[in-house]
Amino acid sequence: MITASVSETRRKLSELIEQARKGEEVVIIKDSRPVAAIRRIDAADLELATTMTDRQARRLSEITDSEPRKTFRSAAAAARFLKKDMSRKR
Repeated sequence: MITASVSETRRKLSELIEQARKGEEVVIIKDSRPVAAIRRIDAADLELATTMTDRQARRLSEITDSEPRKTFRSAAAAARFLKKDMSRKR
């Protein structure tokens, strides 16, 4: 795992993206706290755009705001989690 400050990320974005393409996770730090990550994506990640409803997107945003350490290995994993989570709330 690579860590980089926001200013360093601005200066080295192309290099950090290349590292992510090689499989390295890049964590972006602001005020000494991790705030974002850059990672390689695959075809399954791109499928999320067509399978996630607006309601699911809002719920995912709520979850990541309230549980910042919650992560998903893929877009498909996030979609599965949302389907289960939203079915429990009905």
